[in-house]
Amino acid sequence: MNPGPRIGDRVARDLLGPSLARVLAEAGVDSSCGALLPVPGIFSGRALLSLPVGGPEAVAAAVARAEQASGAWGTCPARGRLGWVARFGRAVAERRPALAAVLPQSSGLGPEDARVEYEDASRTVRACARSAFLRPRAAPRRPHGAPLRPADRPAVVFSGVDEARPLASLLEGALPALLSGIAVVTCLDRRSAVPALAAVAAARRAGLPRHVWQLLVHGPDREDGMVLRSVLAEHTQGPALQCCRHPLPRQGRAPGLLVLRRDGNVRAAARGALAACFGRAGRRCSATPVVAVDRGLVPAFLADLGMRLISFEPAAALPEPGQEEQLLSWARGLVEDGGRVLWRGPPGGTGRACVPQPLVLLAPGHARAVPPGPPPGPVAVVVPFSSWADALGLMRHGGPHLSVYTRASPRRLWPQFAGLPATRVSLNRPPEAGLPAALSLDALRSV
Repeated sequence: MNPGPRIGDRVARDLLGPSLARVLAEAGVDSSCGALLPVPGIFSGRALLSLPVGGPEAVAAAVARAEQASGAWGTCPARGRLGWVARFGRAVAERRPALAAVLPQSSGLGPEDARVEYEDASRTVRACARSAFLRPRAAPRRPHGAPLRPADRPAVVFSGVDEARPLASLLEGALPALLSGIAVVTCLDRRSAVPALAAVAAARRAGLPRHVWQLLVHGPDREDGMVLRSVLAEHTQGPALQCCRHPLPRQGRAPGLLVLRRDGNVRAAARGALAACFGRAGRRCSATPVVAVDRGLVPAFLADLGMRLISFEPAAALPEPGQEEQLLSWARGLVEDGGRVLWRGPPGGTGRACVPQPLVLLAPGHARAVPPGPPPGPVAVVVPFSSWADALGLMRHGGPHLSVYTRASPRRLWPQFAGLPATRVSLNRPPEAGLPAALSLDALRSV
């Protein structure tokens, strides 16, 4: 007999409370579903909880509930929604110790990464509230208490969750829409389900009406998430704007780049590469596994990076089994093409949670383009370049995140970056994940 959804570990119980059925109901998760998915603790190995899996058949009902609930929420004055987000921020802050305890177990984040994740989530709440507060006051002939969502604004959008940024990416996708009076259905994997359930419960305690924000947890296979997002794209008015998130996954998406120019600081670039290439096991959306270095600075850069790697201790676990094997298989292919392995740490830990070790490779000497993106993992591929024109050519094949270390004036560089695919460029610091809250709100208002 199916015992139904249940909480099986203390860290989840401390965060969600004793009644999982109530939490699921607040998040719009159908607890009568027969298929239950255990959420294992990555470091403990114990099941944190079991919860129902939502398939394509659950989308229509969830969207119908959201459309009905969005009517009253969309006509609520902007002042009321601003008061709600302030109460929501306080409700999340009250759960900080419990969130810090559950993020490593549910998502595989190390203690430092869990702390940074909570701080990023808190900044997202404050930035969304600030953007929503300033926009109505700046609008001419519009009272501050007027509804923020016009009649032609979407009623329901869907969002996703980056499994390496489970809390910050969740709020990044949902809060701008909710503040605009739009209902949200969030599609997520089981590793992100525990903090997401806590966030929705906090939103309900702060006064968000039922079914305005709902969760759909997809199955363990990556194809399950693709199918669910495809169906959501058909039933809703579109996706919420998120950093590196798209309605449908892009196969073979170009990786982010970190570039060290001849006039750049070698030590700062090596320090930035340590965070950008190996932070959170390479799972951040802003991870830059490809490092383009001026050929004259390659020896100094590799020496500095090697000294840092000696004392580097990765603390984040790979979120899915088999990814370390995929990474090593990809590395063997690069070596067969002429690349070289410059650094490989000792094998990862034993047991259920394999903590990956950094892998540093030198691209083949004939490489004139960014190597095809490696699978998720803590990896850095060093690509030497001989001139700034060659570096710009590499950047044209890069992804949305770009970090450049240089002493050149930004005024000189910005015109050269205009035609690049990178939409988020950082100078002399590692790339940062996340979207400015104002950008998300403006995108919703322009629909």
